[in-house]
Amino acid sequence: MAPPTALQRESGPIGTRHPILFQRAAKDGRWLIACQAREDTNGDGKLEVRFGRHGDTFGDTLAPYLFLEPGEGERLDDFLAADPTGRYLVVVRGGSLRLLDTYTRTDAELAPPDTIPDSTAPSASLPVSFSRDGQRLLLVSLSGPEKRATAFLINLQDGSKREVPHGPGLLGRASLDPEGRWVWFGVVTQDTDGDGQLTWPRAQTSLASRYCRGPIMSYGHYGQEGDTASWLLRRVEGGPLVPKEGVLQPLGDALLRQGEQGEVFVEQASGQRTEWVPASCRANVLHVDAAREQVLVACTAQGNALELHGARVHQPLGIATEYAGRPPPSLGPPRLFPISPASTQGDSAQSVVDLETRTVHPMRGEVHYVEGTHALVKRSTGRKNENRRLWFVDTTTGEQRELGEQRGYGFAAAGDFAYSEGLLVDMGTGRVVRKVPEDVQTLDTQGRMVLDSSAWSQKVGQGPLQWTPAVRSR
Repeated sequence: MAPPTALQRESGPIGTRHPILFQRAAKDGRWLIACQAREDTNGDGKLEVRFGRHGDTFGDTLAPYLFLEPGEGERLDDFLAADPTGRYLVVVRGGSLRLLDTYTRTDAELAPPDTIPDSTAPSASLPVSFSRDGQRLLLVSLSGPEKRATAFLINLQDGSKREVPHGPGLLGRASLDPEGRWVWFGVVTQDTDGDGQLTWPRAQTSLASRYCRGPIMSYGHYGQEGDTASWLLRRVEGGPLVPKEGVLQPLGDALLRQGEQGEVFVEQASGQRTEWVPASCRANVLHVDAAREQVLVACTAQGNALELHGARVHQPLGIATEYAGRPPPSLGPPRLFPISPASTQGDSAQSVVDLETRTVHPMRGEVHYVEGTHALVKRSTGRKNENRRLWFVDTTTGEQRELGEQRGYGFAAAGDFAYSEGLLVDMGTGRVVRKVPEDVQTLDTQGRMVLDSSAWSQKVGQGPLQWTPAVRSR
């Protein structure tokens, strides 16, 4: 384990007494990224930044700063990404794209200035993506007189680098699958708009640039310009390009696919197929549980009956649902997955499926967060979602405990802690650590919070920021 940074050990001010806009922080609190306006760039004699509705800002120019300890921080040209473990940061410093190791405080150049693709436009993708374990990095860089994009896989353990070919056409987007074994490619191969050249499609949108973006209240899409893209996958170890159509997601070196008749199957590199869900189910796939090699589906041929299927699993769950959303926030692959029973359409009452025991547990409210076998559930009384109360539910023991009334908005989770709309909760004990009157911008594994004193304001708040420790109640 790496030694803690000064930002983890000390609680001093983060940034200066100028407008400051929080961007990102490590879950363990070892680093923080914020944008500040420290110069009167518009010449009006004051330092002030105002929010727009689409993530845009007005007034003086914001610039990103990296904080590894309390104080003024280090100004960056740009901040692009952090790996899921929080160890590595990809930043632009001195015009160069660089990989910073926050454990060793060393950095290395990933790409020189003239080879970095533009990634600040609203519709642009980042030129870097990490595997879930933080050991592999996919880099897209430009080369040659035509500045053609090429994808490279970098092993962060030994520093080795090799190209992952995208095939014919213009590469416009590439990202590494979370397990680090596949690359998703977006490629333009045909001049579909008839302008005589291959052009990556650009979305027409009111969304602001990614660079020092503010909170987004609304934005619109108004079509796109450019050619039509094709989407493909390739194993990082080699092999053919695979069209995205019908692919649900990679499973190790294999692919989980759905056929035209609704059947769900696993396809190996050799072409061998193992059926998980028969075509007679006509499955609407709600969740892929890769860790347990199963899928949660609603069988539309049986009135949306909820079932679990896999190579060795074919289990009805005795309930019908039309829920097809994403699971609530969870720090790891969720064990509990929420569903809305068909019998409570229009109601907020949900249940959870325990993917380990393959059982269903009614929650009598809206599932807000899950961690292991524990869930935070919002239950309301009165009209228009009034009197919101947060409950802690342990699905193993059946324990249910009311934690308190919720006020405001916002959610954050790190380690054993979860902040939910005014309440900081220890998920291990199911107890409220403290009530938080302000909104929380981020939370770390020590239970420290960066509070947002300017929530709902039209102006960017004044710095500095501060980690506020969790004070446990008796």
